[in-house]
Amino acid sequence: NRWNCSMDLDWVFNLNQSIVKDLQNLTCFGNPHPKKPLLAIASFMKDIKQQCPSNCVCSLPKVVPKNIESDQLEPHIEVNCSYRGLTELPLNLPTKTKIIRLEGNELEDLKPLRNNPIYRQSLELYLDNNKVNSIEELEGSYWLKHFRVFSISGNKLTEIPTYALDNALEQNINMPNAVRMSLGGNPWRCDCVFTPVFQEMLQKFAFQIQDIREVKCSYVEGDENSLLPIIELSRSSVCRSPTEYSVRALDLLNAVLASLILLILGKLAYDYYYFKKTGRLPWIVTKMP
Repeated sequence: NRWNCSMDLDWVFNLNQSIVKDLQNLTCFGNPHPKKPLLAIASFMKDIKQQCPSNCVCSLPKVVPKNIESDQLEPHIEVNCSYRGLTELPLNLPTKTKIIRLEGNELEDLKPLRNNPIYRQSLELYLDNNKVNSIEELEGSYWLKHFRVFSISGNKLTEIPTYALDNALEQNINMPNAVRMSLGGNPWRCDCVFTPVFQEMLQKFAFQIQDIREVKCSYVEGDENSLLPIIELSRSSVCRSPTEYSVRALDLLNAVLASLILLILGKLAYDYYYFKKTGRLPWIVTKMP
């Protein structure tokens, strides 16, 4: 029979194994679990239903062998909590959750990724369009060294600990081909302290950063680098030497002094002309003691 394993399979547990002699041999037909044991898939789906966080949707996109030599299956569970108005990461997830979608919420704090062991098994995390302004709490964490997808575009990041992220990516067991990141749409700070190091990291991991040209400087009125891709900035555009500013200040001072000198000379010439023509001294001279 063609058993559809994308539907509710609770009925499987009502089958009497003494009557259904081939229960262990029943398999799913078609996607998403072709030829996978019906009983195992039903068991996974039952656990998912019981463990899924409220206000989220949990699914089983695929199951894979635990290892090459074993027939035992392991579920890859996806938890979708996008656009739910969440202000904190879920505290509980189904066992073997690999994909977590949290786009469009009000999330700021990422500490659970470091402190909550339930996240150690998650490989793909989508946090786009939240309110995250720092990932410093992930420095040195297990998760940062084991993730496959970290999408954090459209948040409030102005800077990140580049040395920590660089080190984590170097140690990540999924590098280089399986790791993907999204960092665009954040108001990145562009100055001589942060940008050169950040730019080097972007260049180093250009293959992993999917939206590298969307990683742009924040808008600052009058700043020539506003909204420009950081990967394309020249070092001279973000690192102006102090002498450049001092020269500009001296030029301005010189212009003011030159203007005052011209004004004084002009007044002196006018007073001389006035005295020659009328024989009268300038008004200010007549008032002097």
